[in-house]
Amino acid sequence: MSVPPPDPRSGPTAASGFSLVEVLVATGLLVTAIVSLAQLFTLATRANVAAGDMTWTTVLAAQKIEELRAQPFPERLIDQSIEYLDSRGDKLDAPASAGGRAYTRRWWIAPLSPASDDTIAITVEVLRYRLGDDGTLDSGAGMVGAARVVTLRTRSAR
Repeated sequence: MSVPPPDPRSGPTAASGFSLVEVLVATGLLVTAIVSLAQLFTLATRANVAAGDMTWTTVLAAQKIEELRAQPFPERLIDQSIEYLDSRGDKLDAPASAGGRAYTRRWWIAPLSPASDDTIAITVEVLRYRLGDDGTLDSGAGMVGAARVVTLRTRSAR
């Protein structure tokens, strides 16, 4: 049994294709999707840089914590000390000499309780600053990363 030929009035004809409106709608959807992906890529890149900054500030803070814990139990408490670091963690004289990234590392040692000096809290705070075009620190908004690490230490029994 053979299949009858299709009716030319019910199916596509030689003149069929996409209309201009359909092409414009498809192009609009494609452009919207590409722009959205570009914005997503930009946001992901910023988040990645911020995560790297947070990781590095935390590493610098943990490094100082370990350095302070390795020293003998302090007889004198430190109100606050400060040092400036470059992107490799090397000490600088001033943050503006870093050439792009500067870190400020502050630390202080305080008694946990005012009644006893046998337990102390060691606090280290690291801030990352962005330098402006003129080589000076940006004000306020220049801080782009921060980490604070606190540990306790107790004097050994004598």
